[in-house]
Amino acid sequence: MSQRVISLLASAFENPTLQQKLHSANTPESFVRIAAENGYELTKEELAASLGTVHVVFGEVVQSMMSELVGAAATSNPKTPAIEKISGTNVDLVKRLFSRGEAFDSEGFITFFTDSPVYQFGNFEVCLDKQSIKKSADNFFSQISAVYHEIKVIWELGDLVFVEMDVLYWRKDGSMISLPCTDIFRVEGQKFSELRIFMDVNPVFDPTLSVPQSASVLTASEGKHLLPPGTMRKHFAEHPEGKERVKNGFVPKWSIAGPKWSIGSENDKSSEQLKSVGELAQFIMAQDWEKVKTYLTDDIFYKVGSGEPVYGPQAVVNFFKQVFRNTAVFSGHEVRKVWQEPDIITIEMDAKYELVPSKKYVNIACCDIYRLRGNQVSEWRVYADMSPWNTL
Repeated sequence: MSQRVISLLASAFENPTLQQKLHSANTPESFVRIAAENGYELTKEELAASLGTVHVVFGEVVQSMMSELVGAAATSNPKTPAIEKISGTNVDLVKRLFSRGEAFDSEGFITFFTDSPVYQFGNFEVCLDKQSIKKSADNFFSQISAVYHEIKVIWELGDLVFVEMDVLYWRKDGSMISLPCTDIFRVEGQKFSELRIFMDVNPVFDPTLSVPQSASVLTASEGKHLLPPGTMRKHFAEHPEGKERVKNGFVPKWSIAGPKWSIGSENDKSSEQLKSVGELAQFIMAQDWEKVKTYLTDDIFYKVGSGEPVYGPQAVVNFFKQVFRNTAVFSGHEVRKVWQEPDIITIEMDAKYELVPSKKYVNIACCDIYRLRGNQVSEWRVYADMSPWNTL
């Protein structure tokens, strides 16, 4: 792999905004242009020769470029082993199957299998006919509120399709668990003759089984975390069949339960996220702590200035309670400017507080940066001048 591609990947690991821009590329030219705009002069040939790594990092980005880049790779280096196509009919078939699962459509789910399939989910009993698959799916759906497939990479090899992903499950109590998973599909004609799902699903049913965030397939070297491509969310928003099914009532359960993600354009998503951040502030002012927690992911990271970070919704709530009880009570803010990028909101403002001992009102100049997963805040950093609190 060229040093320029390595440098680009290293920069993307550190810069979620750059990752998101690269995810948006849908042609080799646009990918190379985005790289150039960020100081990395690449050629299509360099990109093609590096596909073995790039498609893992940027997932769906390379899918739409694959047919053109495969030819470029073969031309640029005839000694390089042939690069298997990762975008095609079978890949689309897999995403269409996942869309049935995310809509809890067991009837539609089984239509994707041959009459004598092999369906193995972890260590559960193997299903050898379509009705057994439906029964298994219905039983599973009855125990959760929503499911989402966060695909890292998907590729074809002959009649096989491999998928590496995190599967996100929302339990009936509202909690969420993300589990690493690999699926192997075998295709006959336009149907699946075999699906084997390799994962430990037990933490879904036993919340006492902890799963570290680093278990994600999106964990990279040095503990960095790749931005998810959002492949299945795009499927429902952009794929003709996905959009048609939504119109006909087959909506993904994650849009009406669990995270309640919106189905639509990035503009719609950004508006929903900004609304969520505003509602979060309102519930903090109202000291409605149970509501506050619903706007935070289970692994929320919260940090004020150079203070120690706080992890988890309850710990964030406890932090606010202590501050409101002993130091100052948040009473509103005057927003100066708002910047929005994909899944990131930055707000420059004056936060208004009433000091607890003196009852004096003070303004705190600050800049808050929110990173969101769906409509929930997963990271919240506050950069503030806290000196007015010294007037206690």
